[in-house]
Amino acid sequence: MNENQRLEGQQVKTENSSDKKSSKDYSKYFETVYTAPSLKDAKKRGKEVVQYHKDFDIPEGFIGMGKGRKFYIRTYGCQMNEHDTEVMAGIFLGLGYEPTDSVEDANVILLNTCAIRENAENKVFGELGHLKHLKREKPDLLLGVCGCMSQEESVVNKILKTYNQVDMIFGTHNIHRLPHILQEAYMSKEMVVEVWSKEGDVIENLPKVRRGNIKAWVNIMYGCDKFCTYCIVPYTRGKERSRRPEDIIQEVRQLAAQATRKLPFLARM
Repeated sequence: MNENQRLEGQQVKTENSSDKKSSKDYSKYFETVYTAPSLKDAKKRGKEVVQYHKDFDIPEGFIGMGKGRKFYIRTYGCQMNEHDTEVMAGIFLGLGYEPTDSVEDANVILLNTCAIRENAENKVFGELGHLKHLKREKPDLLLGVCGCMSQEESVVNKILKTYNQVDMIFGTHNIHRLPHILQEAYMSKEMVVEVWSKEGDVIENLPKVRRGNIKAWVNIMYGCDKFCTYCIVPYTRGKERSRRPEDIIQEVRQLAAQATRKLPFLARM
């Protein structure tokens, strides 16, 4: 799903006028897709041309959203998830949030999940249970689930049914929409679910926060079309989409200029 397809398929959800606390129009914050993912839809590999966007930018109205707030991201799984966490951390910093290593100090907690093994999923469900008391103590805390588990219908349905302390669920294809998802979660009284069953566009120039300058992950492609019997990656990461060579080379040159020593390439094959 690219941005045009997302806009065409939007379902607009607005507040009841009797519940409004002021005359301000909040309806724009609810223009999102509140649907669970579909594995059936995910396997439908369309022939749409992959769209490339190099103009990622945080909307002016969202800058400063995180002033005085802290974020915490717990990452499960592979290097691709670690790279996604670097991107989300970069977006958080761009919004004005500060990082923290303690869930107790965080105003936003994200669990970036893995769906390869059942044990990894059980760890996430266990962590959601542990965080329930923290949510009761800090009602303004935002708790989110993202990553590969969010692309599974059964997981999203289980969270909707059992873990009502979760404020937002989003998948692997729309990380670049994190500012919008956060804003919707702050304004909405309901769980915000925005998961795209089909792959998104290739977004370049996403901010990243890397730890140190020894090693940096570099994506060369996303997704997989092999559909091996034992593997869920084609469903959770979408169809194969390669980055353009010039974009990869530009990123590598920037990292080399920062004296980065190791540049492992990331791909799904």
